[in-house]
Amino acid sequence: MGEPAPLAITVDERAAAVVVSVVGQLDFGTTPELLRVAAPVVDSGRAVVLDLGRLSFCDSSGLSALVRLHKAAVAAEGTLTLAALRPQVGATITATALDRLFSIVDEVPGTDGR
Repeated sequence: MGEPAPLAITVDERAAAVVVSVVGQLDFGTTPELLRVAAPVVDSGRAVVLDLGRLSFCDSSGLSALVRLHKAAVAAEGTLTLAALRPQVGATITATALDRLFSIVDEVPGTDGR
Protein backbone atom coordinates (compact mmCIF):
# COMPACT_ATOMS: atom_id res chain seq x y z
CA MET A 1 0.00 0.00 0.00
CA GLY A 2 1.43 3.41 -0.98
CA GLU A 3 1.54 6.60 0.98
CA PRO A 4 -1.64 8.71 0.89
CA ALA A 5 -1.60 11.60 -1.54
CA PRO A 6 -0.63 14.82 0.18
CA LEU A 7 -2.92 17.80 0.07
CA ALA A 8 -1.88 20.75 -2.05
CA ILE A 9 -3.77 24.04 -1.89
CA THR A 10 -3.27 27.11 -4.05
CA VAL A 11 -5.02 30.47 -3.84
CA ASP A 12 -5.58 32.48 -7.02
CA GLU A 13 -6.91 36.02 -6.60
CA ARG A 14 -9.12 36.87 -9.56
CA ALA A 15 -11.25 39.91 -10.24
CA ALA A 16 -14.59 38.16 -9.74
CA ALA A 17 -13.60 35.62 -7.06
CA VAL A 18 -10.79 34.02 -5.14
CA VAL A 19 -10.20 30.49 -6.43
CA VAL A 20 -8.86 28.02 -3.89
CA SER A 21 -7.70 24.86 -5.67
CA VAL A 22 -7.55 21.69 -3.60
CA VAL A 23 -5.54 18.72 -4.87
CA GLY A 24 -5.23 15.30 -3.22
CA GLN A 25 -7.20 13.81 -0.36
CA LEU A 26 -9.23 15.71 2.20
CA ASP A 27 -9.38 13.65 5.38
CA PHE A 28 -8.78 13.84 9.11
CA GLY A 29 -5.06 14.40 8.61
CA THR A 30 -5.28 17.06 5.90
CA THR A 31 -8.42 18.99 6.89
CA PRO A 32 -6.52 21.34 9.25
CA GLU A 33 -4.37 22.49 6.31
CA LEU A 34 -7.46 23.33 4.25
CA LEU A 35 -8.91 25.33 7.13
CA ARG A 36 -5.59 27.11 7.75
CA VAL A 37 -5.38 28.28 4.13
CA ALA A 38 -9.05 28.77 3.20
CA ALA A 39 -10.54 30.22 6.41
CA PRO A 40 -8.85 33.63 6.07
CA VAL A 41 -9.98 33.77 2.44
CA VAL A 42 -13.65 33.11 3.24
CA ASP A 43 -13.46 35.41 6.26
CA SER A 44 -12.62 38.26 3.85
CA GLY A 45 -16.24 38.38 2.68
CA ARG A 46 -15.31 37.89 -0.96
CA ALA A 47 -16.74 35.44 -3.46
CA VAL A 48 -14.72 32.24 -3.03
CA VAL A 49 -14.67 29.26 -5.37
CA LEU A 50 -13.26 25.96 -4.12
CA ASP A 51 -11.90 24.17 -7.17
CA LEU A 52 -12.25 20.50 -6.22
CA GLY A 53 -11.55 19.10 -9.69
CA ARG A 54 -8.41 17.34 -8.48
CA LEU A 55 -9.72 16.31 -5.07
CA SER A 56 -9.69 12.51 -5.16
CA PHE A 57 -11.24 11.76 -1.76
CA CYS A 58 -13.23 13.54 0.95
CA ASP A 59 -14.21 11.92 4.25
CA SER A 60 -16.55 13.16 6.97
CA SER A 61 -13.94 15.48 8.48
CA GLY A 62 -13.43 17.02 5.04
CA LEU A 63 -17.17 17.50 4.65
CA SER A 64 -17.27 19.11 8.09
CA ALA A 65 -14.51 21.51 7.05
CA LEU A 66 -16.47 22.45 3.91
CA VAL A 67 -19.54 23.17 6.04
CA ARG A 68 -17.42 25.30 8.41
CA LEU A 69 -16.07 27.27 5.46
CA HIS A 70 -19.59 27.76 4.09
CA LYS A 71 -20.82 29.08 7.45
CA ALA A 72 -17.82 31.41 7.71
CA ALA A 73 -18.46 32.77 4.21
CA VAL A 74 -22.12 33.45 5.03
CA ALA A 75 -21.16 35.13 8.32
CA ALA A 76 -18.69 37.36 6.44
CA GLU A 77 -21.39 38.19 3.87
CA GLY A 78 -19.41 36.47 1.14
CA THR A 79 -20.12 33.38 -0.92
CA LEU A 80 -18.60 29.93 -1.21
CA THR A 81 -19.06 27.87 -4.37
CA LEU A 82 -17.80 24.33 -4.93
CA ALA A 83 -16.62 23.74 -8.49
CA ALA A 84 -15.62 20.83 -10.74
CA LEU A 85 -16.50 18.00 -8.36
CA ARG A 86 -15.20 14.59 -9.33
CA PRO A 87 -17.90 11.89 -9.36
CA GLN A 88 -16.78 10.26 -6.09
CA VAL A 89 -16.67 13.55 -4.19
CA GLY A 90 -19.94 14.71 -5.74
CA ALA A 91 -21.61 11.44 -4.77
CA THR A 92 -20.44 11.85 -1.17
CA ILE A 93 -21.82 15.40 -1.02
CA THR A 94 -25.13 14.27 -2.56
CA ALA A 95 -25.43 11.22 -0.27
CA THR A 96 -25.11 13.46 2.77
CA ALA A 97 -27.63 15.99 1.33
CA LEU A 98 -24.99 18.71 1.46
CA ASP A 99 -25.78 19.48 -2.18
CA ARG A 100 -28.75 21.36 -0.72
CA LEU A 101 -26.43 23.57 1.33
CA PHE A 102 -23.63 24.30 -1.12
CA SER A 103 -23.70 26.21 -4.36
CA ILE A 104 -22.12 23.76 -6.83
CA VAL A 105 -21.03 24.46 -10.42
CA ASP A 106 -19.61 22.11 -13.05
CA GLU A 107 -16.48 24.14 -13.75
CA VAL A 108 -14.43 26.91 -12.22
CA PRO A 109 -15.82 30.23 -13.46
CA GLY A 110 -13.50 31.93 -15.93
CA THR A 111 -11.84 28.74 -17.15
CA ASP A 112 -13.49 28.20 -20.50
CA GLY A 113 -10.53 26.33 -21.93
CA ARG A 114 -9.19 29.18 -24.06
